[in-house]
Amino acid sequence: MMFAYLGALLLAALGTGAMDARWRLAIFHDAGRALAAVGATAVVLLLIDMAGIATGNFRLGASPWMTGVEVLPHLPIEELVFIVFLAYVSLVAFSGAERVLVARRERRA
Repeated sequence: MMFAYLGALLLAALGTGAMDARWRLAIFHDAGRALAAVGATAVVLLLIDMAGIATGNFRLGASPWMTGVEVLPHLPIEELVFIVFLAYVSLVAFSGAERVLVARRERRA
């Protein structure tokens, strides 16, 4: 069970990627800009995590669902995957919502 959380994150990322590919919302629309946005967002979120770790607010807990692999002290590999996934799913959701709103506006006009 130690790869359950990491596996769930990767499975969710695959689903998000499938939606992105189907409707060309982010990476499949403009890969360079999307990867830059995901990367920049991930860096900001990683810096926030590192500040939380440095101040003692974030600690690595024991869980049978996690691999136990730490990239840095108190920063598990799952956290890095989650940060990138969060940035990507947010971009896909924002792009999808924007497309729906634009289509709705065009239908009304």
